[in-house]
Amino acid sequence: MKFNDLLLGLLVLLGGVAIYVSALGFTDIPGQSYGAGTMPRAIAIFSGCLGLFMMGRAILEGARMPRLELAAWVRSRRSVLSALVALALIVFYIAAAPAIGFVPTSLVVMAALMLTLRTKPLTAIAVSILACIVIQQAFGRLLLVPLPRSEFLTFLW
Repeated sequence: MKFNDLLLGLLVLLGGVAIYVSALGFTDIPGQSYGAGTMPRAIAIFSGCLGLFMMGRAILEGARMPRLELAAWVRSRRSVLSALVALALIVFYIAAAPAIGFVPTSLVVMAALMLTLRTKPLTAIAVSILACIVIQQAFGRLLLVPLPRSEFLTFLW
């Protein structure tokens, strides 16, 4: 689907409002002037300003609400299949990661997605392995984000 900046700006603005409202319930960190809602609120304010800017620019250019038209990629079976595979892999990650851990699940997801997008198999597997380890180390060790653990890959922690 193709949208002009007026409609896209409205969607970005509404997304920013939704993020801001949901971040209001986050608690502050004791003893500090910021908390868990600081970054989501900053992103929400930025999104709202971006949405207003997009809408204002579209109005100044004389844009009207667009009719709904499908993009060219929707006519390609391969592209639609790739999009469906990506959605299925997201569902697979959500369902499988708690049981088998982040590293094996994300390895399967990344490799399958790259193979679906016609990456060479050796490249897809190598990049998937490297990316999984780098992401796990960055989020698990540096940022201390609790990623789902694997019982048989404990050396990564």
